[in-house]
Amino acid sequence: MRIMFAALVMMFVASTALGETPVIKMYAGAQGVWYDDDVKPSDFEAGGNARASLSPHISAVGCAYYGVSHSYLRGSIGARVTATDVDNPNFSIGLGIQYQASSRPDIRAQEWVPDVTIGWKPWPNDLPRWIVIGQAGYGLTTNAGNAIAGVRYELGGFGQ
Repeated sequence: MRIMFAALVMMFVASTALGETPVIKMYAGAQGVWYDDDVKPSDFEAGGNARASLSPHISAVGCAYYGVSHSYLRGSIGARVTATDVDNPNFSIGLGIQYQASSRPDIRAQEWVPDVTIGWKPWPNDLPRWIVIGQAGYGLTTNAGNAIAGVRYELGGFGQ
């Protein structure tokens, strides 16, 4: 985990050295999580996300969440590539990979997880800070899928 944190810091420094100021944004979030074969959500998580745009299409991403029902902490760090129009701030699809760490590996495994993420602002004029998200991932160690559906509230950003 320390190596990934060091790599993220190096990416920020490298992008600044190249004259590209990284845009960092932070979000508070709540989500339902499906990580087993149950039809209902496996858990509900509350926490936060951060992203740093290293270019219009590439972002470093990270999160920290608390699983309410099963009482665990989960965090991840990775990279995401925007696969849609980067000039449309109201809808995006991203392809990424993150390393997920967990205080309860028996519930949320510690592994690399490639993912597909959709972000949508349904009311960009009335509620511009609210984002509806969906994410599906596949654990490379467990060979198990997971899904997230939730909301994010943009807390703000810096480095603009």
